[in-house]
Amino acid sequence: MRPKPRQRREWGVRTRHWLACSAVLITAIACEAGQTAPLAPSISIRDQWVQLEIARTEAEKAKGLGDRDRLDWGQGMLFEYSAPGFPRFWMKDMRFDIDIVWIRDFRIVDISHRVKYFPEGPGPTIRPRELVDTVLEVPAGFAQAHRWRLGDRVTLSGVAPGVPSSAP
Repeated sequence: MRPKPRQRREWGVRTRHWLACSAVLITAIACEAGQTAPLAPSISIRDQWVQLEIARTEAEKAKGLGDRDRLDWGQGMLFEYSAPGFPRFWMKDMRFDIDIVWIRDFRIVDISHRVKYFPEGPGPTIRPRELVDTVLEVPAGFAQAHRWRLGDRVTLSGVAPGVPSSAP
């Protein structure tokens, strides 16, 4: 005896209508959630996003990444200045090496690769070769791994209101 052939079930008009309405509703909810959710501070260079911690106060800027055991890959610390200058950085109380990316007008103007920490003291003072208004610290080797170069455009996202997000 042969089994009966299976009949193909067609979706009814009501089922298709219900699925379409559900998809629209889910999309609308997702879009609304995306618009109201706060953006985490981040920076993009060559399509590589880095999640940021921002050193805002003078005390935070002086401490920087000191007294920490590490900085995770894809994480960074941002220092912004109200006027271009030649800020000096040292590795006081650091426990790991970093890259320092020097930025002006949303372009990389200098990179200090694999800046060494000194367990016995602050080590040498590091300065950029050109005026800068923003400094980014990332884990040692990060800038080279992502092929960041002088002149690369920088985009900030989720940073305090009134701060432009990229170069014109």
